[in-house]
Amino acid sequence: MTQQEHIRRIADFLFRNSNTVNLTGLYNGKAGLSLSLFVASHYLQDENMGDTAFNLMQESMVIKNNDYSFENGVTGIGYALLYLIENNYFDASFDEVFGRQYNEIINVFENIDKNPAMLVNHLTVIYFLAKVAQIKADKRIRMIMKKIFEGLELFLTVQFYDFVDFHYIGMKMDVLNIFKTYLKLVDYSGYTDFSRMVLNDYADLYRKGKVMSSFETGFYLKSIAGKHFLTGMEDVINDNMNHGLTNIYPFTLSVKERIDLSKLVQHEGLDPFSICKNLNSDRAIKEFLKTVDEKSNALGYGAGLGRLLIYSVNKDIELL
Repeated sequence: MTQQEHIRRIADFLFRNSNTVNLTGLYNGKAGLSLSLFVASHYLQDENMGDTAFNLMQESMVIKNNDYSFENGVTGIGYALLYLIENNYFDASFDEVFGRQYNEIINVFENIDKNPAMLVNHLTVIYFLAKVAQIKADKRIRMIMKKIFEGLELFLTVQFYDFVDFHYIGMKMDVLNIFKTYLKLVDYSGYTDFSRMVLNDYADLYRKGKVMSSFETGFYLKSIAGKHFLTGMEDVINDNMNHGLTNIYPFTLSVKERIDLSKLVQHEGLDPFSICKNLNSDRAIKEFLKTVDEKSNALGYGAGLGRLLIYSVNKDIELL
């Protein structure tokens, strides 16, 4: 089966089942499915698929959504719209079609520093804010991003301090995943006022053997260090990437983890893990869908076939 046939197989499956998706958001809803089908329709030159993608995007914007998260809420829909406009998939004015929602988002997040729980639970809203900042000179965007980053850095500083306690084991994996997300957000957004102290605290813990190696953590540390001329962390970066990679067992990972990791591995010039083979029938696709996290929509952009479709079309494409 050729690459185009493989992509056609997945795209047709999503196309036929798109009417089963009722949520509106990016990861599990219509906005993410729209993005995936737009990318596929452009690659396959399929006008009908493009029309369906357009309708899904419109539906995601008109259906009322009181969730402001990036994964399933309004900010994720806004990101999808911006991405489609930026890459000439969707001909529209962001302000005209999303201006009301944008102002609501800004109003909700302007005082996020007064709600610590909201800070940790809405970190990835920065993806949307960073994308908007590319087209809008709105000082409130940078102010909100700064509040989120500073709140996150305070959280990480306190948590890393407790890592040296032998009895502190309950939240370690959660904290390290939040730290990894923090690094990815700093790298994606181009945020320059990030805390060097937080990075040094992590490096000290790593050198003391308090945390496990992570290829992704090493990758983003390397990227940030290169962009901002940081020195003194080369040992932590290299150890994370070398040991983190050897400790990976691809078939124990979720669909999202395998795709995201494959992108990073390929970026480093290494052979990515094979995740796109053996999908030459509807039955094979349905078997593949069983590996999707139960919390995720099996067709979705977040962790399902929608993500796999985009990755199959272009392994260098932006996937958040």
